[in-house]
Amino acid sequence: MVTYIIARQLGGKPVITVSGEELGRVDDIVIDEKTGQFISLIVEPVGEELPKIAYPKDKDGNLIIPYDSVNAVSKVVVVKD
Repeated sequence: MVTYIIARQLGGKPVITVSGEELGRVDDIVIDEKTGQFISLIVEPVGEELPKIAYPKDKDGNLIIPYDSVNAVSKVVVVKD
């Protein structure tokens, strides 16, 4: 239940790098169903130009950011460059 509440709070939050580059908004979260651990964030990029960051992309062009790259979560999600 706690994971579900936290996941709902992350949905739609802006995602930026520690250097301040805006990457997009959290579109989805991949969670290990057995352990409840967060695996990655699926981030819909802002604008048409994709950020110059080395995160992989899915077939729709969304960024796949491993959850261990998340540095902080508040009004925004801050991830490593």
